[in-house]
Amino acid sequence: MSGVVLRNPLSLEQPAVRSLILVALMATIDPPSDSSPAPVRVEIRTFQFAPDTARIALGTKVVWTNQDEIEHTVTAGKPSEREGAFNVVLKTKGAIAERTFTTAGTFTYFCDRHQFMRGTINVTR
Repeated sequence: MSGVVLRNPLSLEQPAVRSLILVALMATIDPPSDSSPAPVRVEIRTFQFAPDTARIALGTKVVWTNQDEIEHTVTAGKPSEREGAFNVVLKTKGAIAERTFTTAGTFTYFCDRHQFMRGTINVTR
């Protein structure tokens, strides 16, 4: 059989075969799962928490962003009944505070400098 070259029709040298193998391999790979929920964002703007009530799943991170030109706080509890779970000062516009809620329940918070500013986080399982 001189001069005759036998080729395997499924040779890896063929681009179409390589592509099919790559597609088959990719179909068997599970994408990474990010089981943590997307963060919930609360803006502090014109002396308000917006939204003032957030309903979130257990394990969700809440991110507060100060959009005002003045200092605010995110303080756990009520002005007459501080809980001490968190108390963060957001000194300037653009300052951020974040907290991941790992316990179900209702969590109230307020701004210590402007105590009429109040918010609630409702965490469910």
